[in-house]
Amino acid sequence: TDRMIIPRRKEGFSAIEALIATVVLAVMLLSLISVFIYGFGVITWARQIAVATQIVQEEMEAVRALAFDSISGLGTTFTNAKLASLQDGAGVLTVEAGPGNDIKKVTVAVHWTYRGISRSKKIVTYVTRKGIDKR
Repeated sequence: TDRMIIPRRKEGFSAIEALIATVVLAVMLLSLISVFIYGFGVITWARQIAVATQIVQEEMEAVRALAFDSISGLGTTFTNAKLASLQDGAGVLTVEAGPGNDIKKVTVAVHWTYRGISRSKKIVTYVTRKGIDKR
């Protein structure tokens, strides 16, 4: 009788199957690595914003603790040990006359560089001779 003989399939992977699996695995790993790199960049950026915010808040509180007449004598820059953690970190202080003789506009800012781009964080407040809610 003429029977058709069906060859048995050998166990294991062919070279093409192994190559396709390797390519799929490589694409998945590269995607995962790029997500980690992006995530670390976002964490670094968030850390820098948090440090800059803390610096300007600390400096603003120091200014608010001063007597009204001594605010005009402040310089245009300030130093803080945490500025060293920001690339090219610099503290800038601006005191301007307010809408009246007993009001001053105070701006505290931190400038730094992140990935070649200039960044800044600032707080603006008004300081009065009599303080808050005093008439």
